[in-house]
Amino acid sequence: MTVRSKFATLAMLGLLGLSAGSCSDFLEPTPQTSVDRNDVFTDLEGARGAVIGIYGALTSANYLGLLYPVFADLAADNLAHIGTFPTYAQTKNRNILTDNVNNQDIYFAIYRTINRANNVIAQVPAIASISEEQRNAFLAEALFLRAYAHFDATRYWGDVALVLTPTSTPDATLNVARSPRAAVYEQVLADLTAAEPSLPEVNVGRATKSAATALRARVELYRENWQGAAAAADQIIASNRFQLLPSYRSVFTTENSAESIWEIQFDANTQSSLAFFFLPGINGGRNEVSPTGPASTLPTAYETGDQRKDASISNGTFILGTRPVAAGVGIKYTDPGTGTDNFRAIRFAEILLIGAEAKARLGDLPGSLTLLNRVRVRAGLAPRVGLTQPALLDAIAQERRVELAMEGHRWFDLVRTGRAQSLLGIVDPNRLLFPIPFRETVNNPNITQNPGY
Repeated sequence: MTVRSKFATLAMLGLLGLSAGSCSDFLEPTPQTSVDRNDVFTDLEGARGAVIGIYGALTSANYLGLLYPVFADLAADNLAHIGTFPTYAQTKNRNILTDNVNNQDIYFAIYRTINRANNVIAQVPAIASISEEQRNAFLAEALFLRAYAHFDATRYWGDVALVLTPTSTPDATLNVARSPRAAVYEQVLADLTAAEPSLPEVNVGRATKSAATALRARVELYRENWQGAAAAADQIIASNRFQLLPSYRSVFTTENSAESIWEIQFDANTQSSLAFFFLPGINGGRNEVSPTGPASTLPTAYETGDQRKDASISNGTFILGTRPVAAGVGIKYTDPGTGTDNFRAIRFAEILLIGAEAKARLGDLPGSLTLLNRVRVRAGLAPRVGLTQPALLDAIAQERRVELAMEGHRWFDLVRTGRAQSLLGIVDPNRLLFPIPFRETVNNPNITQNPGY
């Protein structure tokens, strides 16, 4: 196999494509284009291809190419289900069955990402032909991506399998038990700490020092370490590497902009499915989900004069190609044909709001207001003034909802702040976690199901 063909194979398959969480992949025929990992980790090109393969796992429609962010808005009050897929209806109704194939696919896509990262972490140190600097850079990227995926797993399922070694054969090493969420957070932070020194300052579409710091801020917010979240957000802000774009709409028409801390790259060869699932048939999509419709209150969440509303939800005058997009349709993703919409995984506005929330909870109301108002003023709104701590926290929650709408945050925000049950009318608190996929509990005897399923 030539270097070029090996590189292309790895970029596409990401090193065998094995899932760390299940034996199911071993029951399927091996693709003819797959390669043995002993043939992969032999030189610089092989290692580079394996790292690119981790990013490739993120772009799956079962992960950041569609399901993970969409379900986080669909399970909450930002999206309505207006299509025909029953698995989406289960998610909208917070009545997800254990055999829900989309829930299963998200789970396996995340653990496929983790396994690809683990292969790089385990194998790259033994490649003598590459420099120590390059070796450390590859390891840092893999650690960052493993951290990102583990954190995403705990957001949906709570206590999850913490997988730190690669799997390549269907044996007992696949049967990893669940770890407490707190332990997963600790490992995520440890991976970020190990990764950060060897990550570059600039690396478009890939892990950077700033992306690691920003992810740390997000994780600390979830674990309610307000001091840690504020410190990490302040570090990003003080670096002056990022800024809010003058126009909110330009965030989604300008790829890898000054506001983007980390963007998942899509093109005609690696396609996103987001636009296809948001836009109607007349605009080339299937319109499975919508920010307007039953059980979505997003349109009424915007204040009068908020420029983000018409930049996120069509008012009927938005033109895509030569056709208008009907009023009420989500327009953050606009290429249903070739799927080239990048996914904004971490952007500067989120960091400002993380800093605002952390400072508010620490009692630094002036510092919190300053950060909150940077986001509001960009949206054409008047600054908030003179708020009490409870009122300020409510204002930040409101700002997160409209600033980050349809970007995969709303469900997690409601759950972590304890407001999901009251706002969404959820009677059974067990429904605040998604079920562990049935196929996983069958294949792995050490995996327990979440209560209530």
